[in-house]
This record gives sequence, C-alpha cells and structure tokens, in this order.
Amino acid sequence: MVKFKSFIFLSCLLGFINAEAQLVESIQIDSTGQKVITDFIIEGNRLTKERIILREVTLAVGDTLYWSNLQAGMEQSENNVMNLRLFNFVEIEPIQIDNKRVIILITVQERWYIYPVPIFEIAQTNFNTWWETKELRWLNYGLSVSHNNFRGLNQDLSVTLRFGYTKKYSASWSVPNLNKRQTLGLHFSAGYFENNEIVFNTENNERLFYNNPEDKARQYYQYKVGLSYREDIYLRHYFEVSYFDARVNDTIPILQPEYFTGGGNTSKFLRATYSINYDTRDYRRYPLKGLLLFGILNQDGLGIVNRERLGVFTTSGGYRHHHKLGGRWYLAHNMEGKINWNTPPYYLTRGLGYSNFVRGYEFYVVDGTSYGLLQSNLKFEILRPKAINIPYIPSDKFSKTFVALYANLFFDAGYVNGEDFRAANSLVNEYLYSAGIGLDLVTYYDKVVRVEGSINGLGEQSIFVHFKQAF
Repeated sequence: MVKFKSFIFLSCLLGFINAEAQLVESIQIDSTGQKVITDFIIEGNRLTKERIILREVTLAVGDTLYWSNLQAGMEQSENNVMNLRLFNFVEIEPIQIDNKRVIILITVQERWYIYPVPIFEIAQTNFNTWWETKELRWLNYGLSVSHNNFRGLNQDLSVTLRFGYTKKYSASWSVPNLNKRQTLGLHFSAGYFENNEIVFNTENNERLFYNNPEDKARQYYQYKVGLSYREDIYLRHYFEVSYFDARVNDTIPILQPEYFTGGGNTSKFLRATYSINYDTRDYRRYPLKGLLLFGILNQDGLGIVNRERLGVFTTSGGYRHHHKLGGRWYLAHNMEGKINWNTPPYYLTRGLGYSNFVRGYEFYVVDGTSYGLLQSNLKFEILRPKAINIPYIPSDKFSKTFVALYANLFFDAGYVNGEDFRAANSLVNEYLYSAGIGLDLVTYYDKVVRVEGSINGLGEQSIFVHFKQAF
C-alpha cells in the first residue's frame, strides 16, 4: 500500500514538473518592461562549489532590471566566471517564467584540475633570444603536480620539481576564499633555486654571463606569506612578506662588486610588498574590453636579518584600457612604469627587456633604476571565438575548446633611466620606439601565440614569436 501511494505521489509530481516546463517553454521571451530575478540554477559544476561561481556574478535574487541591464549583467558575470580559469566554457542565460520573473541559468564546463604537467621552458628573456642559438643548455625541464581547484573551492595546491638551466624545488598553496564572504585569502610558498650560470652585468645592451660547470654560480631560498583582500568583484588588495637567502660563487663579487649590497657573496633580507588592482577586463588572458589599474609598493630590506643594510624602496604602476571601436575593430593602450627610489644592487635591478619590453627590441636588455613604457594596439577580429571539437579525445575537458584569430597594428615607446649603465649601454637614457603588424591566435586552455613583424628605432626589421598576450 505504501509503495502504491509513493507511486501515485511520484507520478503526480512528475506530471506537475512536466506541465510547469511546458508552461515555461510556451512563454515567449519578452524584452520589454522590468524583470525580477527569482533564482539561480547552476549546471555542470561537478566539483566546483556553487558559492565560488556565484561570488563572480554581479546579479542577485530580487534584482529588478530592464532587459538591457539584465543582458549587460549576464555578459559581465559570464566574463567574471570565465576569469576564474576553472572552466573551458561558461554560458549564462535567462529562463523566463512569466512576463515579470526570470531564473538565471549558469552552465559551465569544468576543466581537468588534477594532473602532472611536464615542464619544458626556455630560460631566456623571450623565445626569440633563445632561437638565435637554439642551445639546449637554456632549457628547463621537470614536473609540476597541481590541483587547480582543490576541494572545489578554487584553491591552488602545487609541487614543482624542475631541472636544467635553473633548478627549482618548490611548493605552494593558495586559499583565495578564507572567510564566508570570500573577501580574504591566504597564500603560502617555499622554494629552493640554483644555477650554474648567472648574469653579473649588462654591456652593449646585452647580459654578461658567468658560468661555473663544476660549482653552483648562485643558489637561494625563498619563502612567501601573503594576505589578499577582495573588496568587491573588481578591486583586490594584496600584502606579502618574503624572505630571501641567496649566495653566489666567490668570483661574482670580483666581476661585479655591486651584485649584492656591501660587495659580499651572500644576501639575506625581508621584502614587504603591497599591491592594488582594479580589473574589469572581459577575458584576462586575452582582453578585448575593460580596464586594469594597478599599483605596487615594494620595500627590499626591513632592517631584520639584513647584515649588508639593504634598503631599496620601489614603486610601480600602470593603466591598461581595452575597448571596442565597432564591428570587429578593437583598440588597446598600456602605460606603465617603475621607479627605484634608492640605488638597488645589480641582483635587484630590472629595466626593460625582461617581462616588459618595447616590441622590436626583443634581442636587447636595457637596465636601469626607472623606466616608462607605452604600448598601443589596433586589432581586427578575423575569426570570432569559435567552439571546436578535437576528434579521438574521449574527455570533453580536453576535446572541446575554442579558437580565435586577430590581426593587429601596434606602436610602442619606452625610456629607461640608469646613469650607472649609460656608459656601457647605448640604449640607456634614450627613447625607444617601434611599430609593426601581428597575428594573434587564442585557443586551448588560455594559450596565446603571437607572430609579429616590427621595425624599431634602430632601423632593424625582424619577425618575432611570443606565447602570451602583449599586455
């Protein structure tokens, strides 16, 4: 009897759900008037907790919005969820219950989160510098085991064993959602690094290397503890304390007395760093729309475990703006700079030519105590982001991806101030500028491939390849 009653109840429930579904399907989308959000439904998140996704959504239950504002909120929320880098695809759409009420459906396709990643890196300032010689000694290789969505909470846990040019043994753990409101985060890392070859000076706009195949040229330990505060979806503060313990071969202070402060072969110091970021970019791995403002305050040497009395205060910041001109045309600008307010040892000196550079000067390093960089891009979307399926791969976490293609024109300019390097380096305290054209491919797990032809202020014409976005 109980089973019969249960069967009747279940049949009635299924009939009610089916009738409700037919009613929803029969209602045509009405883009007039205001809509009230009554609920959120999330599909596809087998591991990721719902609160991690909803934290990125700019809409809320009870919001009453005109259709255009609702669409804008869904588009921005879709970008925010995608920028978690936890999903291959994100789609947010409304389900209209009646002329006033809507449910927001969020559909995600999760990535593969736990995997060993083979390391194959080039230990040069960029791929093009290595390609000149193609020497295998510049390669790093090894294995990194990561869990990029630990416990389904967007926590990042990783262990790295890297060999080759720069040996690295490290572990890190990032917890970006420490409290219920997901505004606080903790970040830990520890690592050991060593090289048989290091840079000890810069001459003729190139790095000079010291190599000791029989002994370590440099080895150091690095420990970091960071606290983040995410005030809202777009504004983030980060404070970090780092400890460095470095030692170089006894020959280095002879070749470069200013390698460490005080002229010795060891350096131990604490670093304090504060950074602030305001980021509204749509897709951070290759943005087309949005704004990034960032600032960094950095103090090397806090008067503790600092026998050589190191004390270098550095400020840096920048502004990046990406916006759509119309149709398939986009425009982007980047302005950034850095100032060392005290003269740093060579070990801590970085100008242009490393992670930041004027395009067209990839073969040069321009060191100094301060620099400014201006970059601009005019882009045309040849192929809009298009979903593709790769055959013979059973898992949709790898078989389904997207591809997009862009052509661009660019102009860059930069300036490096460095009186200590000026005599031996012709590009220091000189205006650097370049222009060129490029082709950008964006695809698979946030990968970007850029091929650019440029002419720089020296009249040199070259073709360069890069594997990340320009800015």
